[in-house]
Amino acid sequence: MMLKFKKVIAGSFVFLTLFTANAAFNPTLNAQERFLVQEFEIPQWEISKGSSVEAVGEHSWGWQCELEFPDRQKEIDDTLVQNSLYTFDYFYGQGQLFVQVPECIKSFSLFVNHELVNYNLESGKSYKIDFSKLAKNGKNILQVSSVRFAEGEKTDAAGTTKSAADATKNATVAPAAPEKIKVYIPYPNLIPGDLQKEGFDPDVLALISEIIQSDVEHGFPNAQLAIAKNGRLVYQNAWGWLNSYDKFGNPLQIEDRTKITNDTLFDVASCTKALAANFALEYLISNNQLSLDDKVADILGKEFYTKTLNIKYTRGTKSSFAQNKKWKSELTIRDLACHRGGFPACPAYYNPFFNSKTQGRDPENRKLKNKLYSGSNADEQSRKKTYEAICKTPLMYEPRTKVLYSDVDYMILCFVVEKITGCPFDEFCRKTFWEPLELQRTAFNPLQKGFSKEDCAATELFGNTRGGFWKDFTGRQETIQGEVHDEMAWYSMAGVSGHAGLFINAGDAVKLLQTMFYGGLGNAKFFSKDVIDTFFAPQTNKNPNWGIGWYRQGDGIRSWNFSQSASRNTVGHNGWTGTLLMLEPEQNLVLAYFTSKRNTPFSLENSSDFEGLYFTSANYGFVPQLLLEDSLNANGEDSNIKKSGENEKKRARLLLLEDMVHDKFRLVDEEKVKGEPVTDTNHPIVRAAYSILEVFIQRAIKDGSEEALALARNSLNYLVPDRDSAEIEKINSMLN
Repeated sequence: MMLKFKKVIAGSFVFLTLFTANAAFNPTLNAQERFLVQEFEIPQWEISKGSSVEAVGEHSWGWQCELEFPDRQKEIDDTLVQNSLYTFDYFYGQGQLFVQVPECIKSFSLFVNHELVNYNLESGKSYKIDFSKLAKNGKNILQVSSVRFAEGEKTDAAGTTKSAADATKNATVAPAAPEKIKVYIPYPNLIPGDLQKEGFDPDVLALISEIIQSDVEHGFPNAQLAIAKNGRLVYQNAWGWLNSYDKFGNPLQIEDRTKITNDTLFDVASCTKALAANFALEYLISNNQLSLDDKVADILGKEFYTKTLNIKYTRGTKSSFAQNKKWKSELTIRDLACHRGGFPACPAYYNPFFNSKTQGRDPENRKLKNKLYSGSNADEQSRKKTYEAICKTPLMYEPRTKVLYSDVDYMILCFVVEKITGCPFDEFCRKTFWEPLELQRTAFNPLQKGFSKEDCAATELFGNTRGGFWKDFTGRQETIQGEVHDEMAWYSMAGVSGHAGLFINAGDAVKLLQTMFYGGLGNAKFFSKDVIDTFFAPQTNKNPNWGIGWYRQGDGIRSWNFSQSASRNTVGHNGWTGTLLMLEPEQNLVLAYFTSKRNTPFSLENSSDFEGLYFTSANYGFVPQLLLEDSLNANGEDSNIKKSGENEKKRARLLLLEDMVHDKFRLVDEEKVKGEPVTDTNHPIVRAAYSILEVFIQRAIKDGSEEALALARNSLNYLVPDRDSAEIEKINSMLN
């Protein structure tokens, strides 16, 4: 069978375009019009086997892009051929697009990554084209070329089609709406994937797991980890217990503990700012319901600044009361989202004994000093009073003069979202994001939303009292589990705020991050790419580690968060309870690493007040550092690592682990209890050191080489016989 093709000569390039019908030479057409219908016969051109086509009916989705051809840019361009090309995001192994072919179109060629993917598509129909086998990780190229109209149709410079009869009509009559080929591309999905195919050495994840598990065995509470790369969820795991101690810090018996699972909800604390408040802001801005430069007072009303109290802070920018109110009246959404609004960090609206002037608390203070006290009943009345207290709160610093991380900023932004949408903040997030994304393990106030305490990891043992240390305002005194830990989020905001309050598991968090990465997921669109770029970009040259509501890596400034190996445009957030979000754009990598590192005994005698903070697993950057160092960068294809290369990597990894042991014992030597070296083997720094040492010993034994075993035996020198005799005996038994 011979198919009709058109040869288009442009410079030195030759393009072949599929035709579906013949067209005779028509001398009445001009040169351009004859060019559109000229034909000749050549052997059939093979359509790519990496694609398939099926007819579809009407579809109403949220698209990554909606394109029209010809003249995609609606103007003539003969230099960069941009009218025929478009770059979009996708991943290997998934990919579909939808094409609507109007009646007036006779033929066209559609390419994905230079592979022809359209078959004999009939005019007047819609088609779904599966190009998953042609898709690449990252940027993909769509090309629509050689669009030919049926005989008798003409096009103007904008690509508008019109019949010869239309062309003779009075010029004052508006032309018909253009009929063009329409191409719709949805967003990539998050699908199951294989760790090794996406460039990770499984041994690295095994090492991460061994470190966390060993820490748990030595007293660390728990951890949960989810990793996605190139649109694939490649790893999920969970370690430890919902709660490991009673309220007084005594270890629970194993039979009285409940294991953490991948479904367990974590109180992500300030990660709420990223996963809820930023989502809401970016959505409203993308939909032209809000602008970063809108004034807060224009949304909330003049009472936002007119009711301000004249509180003289003992520190901050000195200004007149009138000037302070003027600054406050001019605050914008951008100022608050950038933490440059000038509000104090945490005015403790729930605590009647908090000192408004010094912005501090005394553990024994029982005098009423908080002029901004709004109640502590964790109900809607307290929430209403808190809004009034915020309106009364004067600024501590002149806006835009410094970054001061303030929870008040995102409490206000929560009220802004509610004012604009007319919907409670948590309900807005549920309806707008969680339900379309089919998130099952995400909620504010989970105990009021069908979850139980057994679904939630605990966050602090003795309520908000720091082990009974705080005696001014005590509030909750039982282990906090299923209620937001943050005091202002719970007591002042009834569990729903923009700064804290979200409960979620790592799997749902990764899905949200993937959505934020590209602006949507599958058939759900939420954000403009320009808005995403604005929020992810550095605030200023002086603040490269701050985006708008997001932490940025910058020039390695956040390496303790994202690792030394993360690119400068890596963004994310962390939460006080022990949670980390990370989005690494150069590697198409997102991860969520959650712990309850502070749900451990508390002591002011230790340099780290909560015992859990001493462990390797408590350090946010430990997971991404090991992960990124050993990424194989396979870009979606199988990685065949030579045996010698594997051995070298494992050797380097073992030596890195030895360095971690060395540094941990240096910290043991630096730790002091009442000015004296640590002698108690139950001290958390000692237990944390034992933990990483035992992982190293087990790895050396597994390696089995004489060099590795020699390093293991030499590690006994880190131990002090008088203190570590039991551990020395344990290590020797492992080596023998």
